[in-house]
Amino acid sequence: MQQIQFQSKAALFLFLSCILCVLFAQIKTPFLYYDEGFAVFNAARIMDGDAPYKDFWTIYPPGQFYILAVIFKTFGTTLLVARIYDTIVRFVIVIGVYLIAEKIISHNLALLACAVATFLLGFADSYTYAVFPALALALLSILSLVQFILTGKRRWVLLSGMLIGMVTLFRWDIGLYTGISVTLTIILSNYFYRKQETKPAAKSLFTAFELLSMLFGATLIIVIPCYGYIVYNSGFENLWTQMVIFPATKLRDVRWLSYPALIPSDVPFSLSIFTFIATNSEFSNWLRFYFLIVIYGIAVSNFTFSILRKHIVFSRQYFITTTLTILGIFLFALALSRYDYIHVLPASIIAFLVIIPLVRQAASCINNLVFKYYFLTAVIVLFSLTFLFPLRNLVTSIKNFSPLGCYSHTGRAGCIYLSKDQEQAIDFIRTYTRDGESIFVGNRRHDLISINDVGFYFLSNRPSATKYHELHPGVATTRSVQEVIVQDIKSKSVNWIVLVNVPNSEEPNASAVSSGVHYLDDFIHSTYTSMITYGNYEIWKKATK
Repeated sequence: MQQIQFQSKAALFLFLSCILCVLFAQIKTPFLYYDEGFAVFNAARIMDGDAPYKDFWTIYPPGQFYILAVIFKTFGTTLLVARIYDTIVRFVIVIGVYLIAEKIISHNLALLACAVATFLLGFADSYTYAVFPALALALLSILSLVQFILTGKRRWVLLSGMLIGMVTLFRWDIGLYTGISVTLTIILSNYFYRKQETKPAAKSLFTAFELLSMLFGATLIIVIPCYGYIVYNSGFENLWTQMVIFPATKLRDVRWLSYPALIPSDVPFSLSIFTFIATNSEFSNWLRFYFLIVIYGIAVSNFTFSILRKHIVFSRQYFITTTLTILGIFLFALALSRYDYIHVLPASIIAFLVIIPLVRQAASCINNLVFKYYFLTAVIVLFSLTFLFPLRNLVTSIKNFSPLGCYSHTGRAGCIYLSKDQEQAIDFIRTYTRDGESIFVGNRRHDLISINDVGFYFLSNRPSATKYHELHPGVATTRSVQEVIVQDIKSKSVNWIVLVNVPNSEEPNASAVSSGVHYLDDFIHSTYTSMITYGNYEIWKKATK
């Protein structure tokens, strides 16, 4: 018996080691100078004593920036260090998926869910994405809820609430979604369990109130001190305007992406469909989008019918699947706001945890073994199709950017691949500026902005002259903000400006529409002179009088 247990643990260790290898496979892929750049540079600004929302503009909660600042302080300030941290966070997500699946399904199917989550995360090349730690903590909160349902010990409710509080430090929306999901599950499980035990409903609701008081109290224990500290340093108005008002009212206008058409076109109905999906990103996006709608639609229908027909199975699987379904539907809202792979990823991970119990339930209703085999095969094939295009990209990335290679001589890159022209511009700035000298990194034009090279500040180890180092459409394209940027450049006596030729947005949103404001561009062209160009990077020097 002990030998079998040892072999089982050894096999699990080997399996998890393979998972880590997959997650680390893309760690040297090209630097994403905007999405990855603002995360690492915000952390660098915090290390230099700046306070988020007051000293620099950002729409995201501060948790990721402070964690990265601590990690940089401890292990060194490089992109590689940040990516190793991010990969460990992804590994925690995979472990969370495994532990939850093992509790509600079985060991073997939990390994399958674990493998699916690994491949989904392995395909994602967006490092230091704050959704990852938020999702990891959300899964741990749900796991704590599982332990509460299993044991009835209320300390697990406290832990679940504290974890929800931690989620809000990385993404307040995901914290809200997790809190709602856990809250509804506590109410449902408490009410139905009590009702099954023939105890008064009033008593059930009273007990649920006690549990929810513990849950909310534990959440506030984390939220109040942490955000209280931020408010004290940065001011409530700054925090509220940047982190809540702007994302809720303006972000969608400048970042929204259209959904796949309801009926895809040019789909071959033969074996060549596998090749077609593996090479066609549009159809892959279509399949991923509508497959999730089907999964969550089936889950909600199943729950509704079980309530109406009073066929409720009072088990941890039933209630935790309900929690995951609610959370997954909320997470799908991220994809509805901006539909692309990275935004649909969280809902996709949760979807597989939801679909496995549903497939098992459906398969158990099929008595004919042949039909059952075809049913399970169809589900597996359909879900596997969503992997083909990302898998092709993953293989290409590993081929071109081996995790064992070194692709940059820039110190802060940590061997992460940088474009040649970016490296040349960084070398120039570091040569002709002194440590601590402020620079400004902008675009060739500022009336029309999609993204900007925020990472240049981090890689060159030069501070930004302005709080608006992230040039966000709808913000940096306005006259009032451009006036602030110009005033900051003047007050810091900036000698060097880097203008990047970032392609104009072709997205179907307001980022592709010129604001008509040229105040910043006019100032730069009247005050600075173009000195040298490296590909997409043009370096300007303050003109001498």
